[in-house]
Amino acid sequence: MAPIPKMTIPVCLIENPLGEKLYVNPEALKLLEKISQPLVVVSVVGTYRSGKSYLMNKLSGNPRGGFSLGHTIKANTKGIWMWAVPHPKQCGHTLLLLDTEGLGDVEKGDKQNDRMIMSLAMLMSSAVIYNSRDVINQDAVDKLYSMIELHQNIMDKSTNQKKKTGGQEKAEEAKMAPYFVWVVRDFTLKPELGGHPVTADEYLENCIMDITPVKTPKAQHKNIMRGTIRSYFPKRKCFLFELPSSDKGVVNIMDRVSETQLQPGFVKETKNFCQYILDEVPAKRLRPEQSITGATFAHLIKSYIQVVTKEDISFLESSILKLSQEENTKALERSYDVYENRMRAQHVNTEQEFQQLHEVSVEGALDEFKKLYVKHEKDQAAYEEQLQSDLLKRKEKNWENCENSSRKKCKALIEELISGMDKGIKERKYHVVGGHNRFVADKNRILKKYNQEPDKGVKAEEVIQEYLKQLEDIESIILQTDQALSAKKPKLLKVVDPSDCKQLTQYIQSYQLPTERSYRILIQLFGYAGHGKSSFVNSCLCVVGYNHYQDHAGEATSYGGKTIDRRGYKLTDSITVVDNRGFSKMDSPEAWEIYAQLCNFVALNEIVLWNKSLKERIEQLTKEEQEEKPDIIVPVLIYSSEQSLGDLEYERIIDFLKRAQKLTGILPFIILTKTMSINASCLTDKFSQMGMENIYCVENYLLSDHMAIRKKHLTFLTFLKDVLDCVDFHLHHSGKFQNQRREWIRFLMEMAGTMQSN
Repeated sequence: MAPIPKMTIPVCLIENPLGEKLYVNPEALKLLEKISQPLVVVSVVGTYRSGKSYLMNKLSGNPRGGFSLGHTIKANTKGIWMWAVPHPKQCGHTLLLLDTEGLGDVEKGDKQNDRMIMSLAMLMSSAVIYNSRDVINQDAVDKLYSMIELHQNIMDKSTNQKKKTGGQEKAEEAKMAPYFVWVVRDFTLKPELGGHPVTADEYLENCIMDITPVKTPKAQHKNIMRGTIRSYFPKRKCFLFELPSSDKGVVNIMDRVSETQLQPGFVKETKNFCQYILDEVPAKRLRPEQSITGATFAHLIKSYIQVVTKEDISFLESSILKLSQEENTKALERSYDVYENRMRAQHVNTEQEFQQLHEVSVEGALDEFKKLYVKHEKDQAAYEEQLQSDLLKRKEKNWENCENSSRKKCKALIEELISGMDKGIKERKYHVVGGHNRFVADKNRILKKYNQEPDKGVKAEEVIQEYLKQLEDIESIILQTDQALSAKKPKLLKVVDPSDCKQLTQYIQSYQLPTERSYRILIQLFGYAGHGKSSFVNSCLCVVGYNHYQDHAGEATSYGGKTIDRRGYKLTDSITVVDNRGFSKMDSPEAWEIYAQLCNFVALNEIVLWNKSLKERIEQLTKEEQEEKPDIIVPVLIYSSEQSLGDLEYERIIDFLKRAQKLTGILPFIILTKTMSINASCLTDKFSQMGMENIYCVENYLLSDHMAIRKKHLTFLTFLKDVLDCVDFHLHHSGKFQNQRREWIRFLMEMAGTMQSN
């Protein structure tokens, strides 16, 4: 809503028809109710045909329109007309001009009507302009006094009432009195006293000063009138206007002629008058701390009329009381809003943080109320006590909302984190030998991610403890199942006969890692495409636990491999064999991806890309740190005996094997496939020369040749048993994982920044 409605012409505010009561124009009230700015209310009173409307038009900034000047002997303005314009000097204020009907209208012949109009002007205005002609003489003083008698009677009643109830002092009332500006029109005399020139203000003060010495009752009465004027108008100003023009024709059309056609002195005094009104007159106030807006003014107008018609100030006082109560109610509502907005603006995670936020918000709400409070019969302390009491209730409601919101958020987070564990529980994946250790590891991983999530609210700890409590019975069952299965199938601690396939199989199946150190063993296969990695995976699965051969990994054709991702296949609870995308050139981009896998920076079951950008590689290294118990990666190179080993391949493979040992701490295992070839013996020698100790010549089980043969079984089982022996040795001598991780990041960062794509 705009702070002030646009008014192109004045509107009648209070109508005063002949022989009828004063009443308010509803259309004018609607306009006032739309004004949200403080009002500077300036009214003009005086005899009709004394030029009041001309001055008001000048103040409005529109001297050629607005209030009707009335160029006949009939009084033109009936009642009180208003014109609201943006204040030209006081930003954010509205100038409300009130032009009253001329006093002494012969058609009405009602002095009481004149007195009511004058008293209304005094009640409603920031400044009252009294317009008279010729000179300030005793007759002019008498008329002014008679017009304020009604106001005097009204205010005297108010003063008596206040004295009985301990109200405001007269000094405070004087501060709230309107400015009084006496405008003397057509002043033809020289402003002199005792032969000396005086200012207009000095001239006014001389005219209303006490007569001394007082020798007659008439003189005493004159002093009473003059004292009353001084008392009721402590802020006084006077302007003396000469004739606007000697040409009566020009005077009759002053609103339509140029200022150059008017007397210079008249034009100058008009400018001085406007400057004073616009610079000095303040906003209308009910109390020193409470200015009046248009909406407030509209609320009080009917009360103003009742005051002057019934000569009882209590009508206005009760309206002001009601208005103050409404304003203070609004101030309370605004203070509640300040409190609620501050409480909602900040997230809290503890009860202490909530209490601190509440205290800061209460302080802000109290400051807001103190700023908006309007003086009232209910004092400020009582309102503030009510405000603090209400805010305590709101605190309880806000705390309840915080609890509910936090609980809802935390439960949603837990549901998201436990989806994998819930699935495992339903599928009874933990109800196996070693299942309890896996369950505890998954539970701890969920707890860690939960604790890392920020802004969970005040119920974060309570909700997670409730969830952990729910898991106790499930964990107990898993532990009992694990112990029972372990008792039925005791772990084989030692292989007595390395040639016994059954003994080797039992040892591999029952092998368990020390859970406080590592999560699982990853037998990571590397090699060129089509060299038999996937077939090797199928063979390992077949000999360890699958009683018959199945193509789990996807056997490749003789024309090259088809595996494009890094996929894990679980042999036992502790051992997973990992198939991998085959090399094409084993250049630096491929080598970087291989080393990232060896350093635990690549997740299982994801597509392997050789051509990642530098940015993608750096992001891969700076992701959230892995679990504190990492996988143990055993590097295994698969090489087909049908392929010769050229010089370039030899150099790249030996470099890869050396780096693989350095990064994992485990000497790589070499698997030679298709060993019926004449190159098998030569390749065995070459890998031995490279320093490799664990070299195995195998014939994979294939879709075309999967009949179980003891010799084949024994080769794969021996390989797996040797892997486990190597892991045990590694765990006994390895250092701290976090130290390894820092070395891995440094190595991969350096390699990512210097490698060249081929």
